[in-house]
Amino acid sequence: MFEIDLLINEPFELESGEVLTELKLRTTIYGKLNADRSNAVLVFHALTGSSRIHEWWNGVIADGGVLDTSKDAFICVNYLGSCYGSTSAKALKRRSSRREIPIVSTRDIVRSTSLLFEYLGVSRFKAVIGGSVGGMLALQFAVEFPDLADEVIAIAAAPLSAMGLALNHIQRQATARGDIDIARKIALLSYRSPTEFTDKFGRKPNRNGEDPTAKFQDRFDVGGYLDHQGAEFRKRFELESYELLTKAMDLFDLTDDEIRKVRSRISFIGISSDWLFPPADIRALAARFAENGVDARYHELRSDVGHDAFLTETDEITGILGEILSPPDLGYSEAEGANHYNELHGLAVGCS
Repeated sequence: MFEIDLLINEPFELESGEVLTELKLRTTIYGKLNADRSNAVLVFHALTGSSRIHEWWNGVIADGGVLDTSKDAFICVNYLGSCYGSTSAKALKRRSSRREIPIVSTRDIVRSTSLLFEYLGVSRFKAVIGGSVGGMLALQFAVEFPDLADEVIAIAAAPLSAMGLALNHIQRQATARGDIDIARKIALLSYRSPTEFTDKFGRKPNRNGEDPTAKFQDRFDVGGYLDHQGAEFRKRFELESYELLTKAMDLFDLTDDEIRKVRSRISFIGISSDWLFPPADIRALAARFAENGVDARYHELRSDVGHDAFLTETDEITGILGEILSPPDLGYSEAEGANHYNELHGLAVGCS
């Protein structure tokens, strides 16, 4: 593993029309690019992740793993607007003439990431992979650069529903008051399922010895967990980056005309217990891609964890990624494509 900071001293225009005079992209690379750069895989991290894939997908990326660093080179860029080495939202706000956080779209993030490709000498990727916001970016990549990837894998990602938009709205109301702790606690509720919370916490008193039946301020175990996670998050993530990236999530959407540009094979992965990005929404998006002529497939990770299962259920996500990236036969006949379209049209689960 090694890291580079790419400094770009040329104007970069955002979709909003605002021009950035310079930007920095922190990039982490695992494995080695081969001579012709044909073994490159691009990975997009999730909302509050970093370019260090092993810190949030340990066991998935490894020498001999499903993301095999002994064979391929895995490239991950910390997003424009994030706070783990790239130009952050706080820096963008400071540079703005209005001293406001600019609107940075998923298209802006993907376009800024592409500035790295020429520097690395990569003209095409074996695969582009992302989960949650990273899945949105993987799909945006497929639209913006239709000829640059063989396979695009979008995990637990689709345009946000009204419920998802509502959750992000409330979180940004909290951050506007300086309370990123509360924002994080709200988000955590959407990342886990009721079953997961019941199994993990139930109605147990807080594990530090507090007794909610004895003192008004004493907490149940789930309350202690949320408070701890909120406090830890405040230490590691910048409020402005949280606001910028949740807004980018809100704005992500794809028209049929945009979908028709896609040339890569697209594999969608839903999670059975995910209520932030319900599997029905992801199946429907896969069906839209297929209806617009894209070779689109749907897989489902079965888990009671909720949205975060793609990060915590290592064996399950490894199995699905292995099926997608190393199938017995990479070729699909027209008949197979037609059959797969019919499955998607009927919203059948083509899961492993």
